Amino acid sequence: MNSFLNTIITNGILLDAFGMIGLCLLGIAAVKLARRYQSWGGTMMAVGAIFLLVARLFMMLSPHFMNDDILSMIGPVGISLTIALPVLLLSFGLAGIVWGLWGHERWVQEGSR
Repeated sequence: MNSFLNTIITNGILLDAFGMIGLCLLGIAAVKLARRYQSWGGTMMAVGAIFLLVARLFMMLSPHFMNDDILSMIGPVGISLTIALPVLLLSFGLAGIVWGLWGHERWVQEGSR
């Protein structure tokens, strides 16, 4: 295998960093859109980007602080929440971005009539 590809696959920090930077840029653009046009779609996109950012941070950092002591301390309900939280945040984040984009475009089309 190519050494560059092997480095990217084994050391995913570069891809994680690019993903975080992209999500931050998406959030900043959505906030700018919401402030400029006063549309609820921009706000929904910003909330969706924040959800995706928090989910990605949780997925990146949880292997470093989730050990057996913490898992036994939070119990089975907490373990279920730590499994479900990233999935819920990613789902609602993507839904927020799509819904916000649809809402903003619809708001722009109604305003231009």
